[in-house]
Amino acid sequence: MLGDRLVVAKAKIDKLEAASARPNTRRVSRRIAEAVATIRSSSGERIRARVRDVSVFGCSLVCDATWLRTGMFVTVQLTSDWSIQAVVRWARDGMGGVEFLRPISDAEAREIACE
Repeated sequence: MLGDRLVVAKAKIDKLEAASARPNTRRVSRRIAEAVATIRSSSGERIRARVRDVSVFGCSLVCDATWLRTGMFVTVQLTSDWSIQAVVRWARDGMGGVEFLRPISDAEAREIACE
């Protein structure tokens, strides 16, 4: 009887391990950054922000944009010839996090982080 319980327990553990073996592709390193960007909303608001950290999927920002809201689309512009569309994932207390609509290259993330 005890042997049957061990087999059932092992089967449950194996099933849990198989479900958690899926790779989490969003777990990438964030690089500390000191870049300054212009953040623009689709309705015309604009503000300067400091990029605190960056990854290929997004970045965190420090700014005083009271209009920054979760779910809104913005443009993050670092130079006159480099900008990217993003969606605001969180915003509070003068800070926010955006997810780029398309991942940037690792080289671009390094350049933003001034590595």
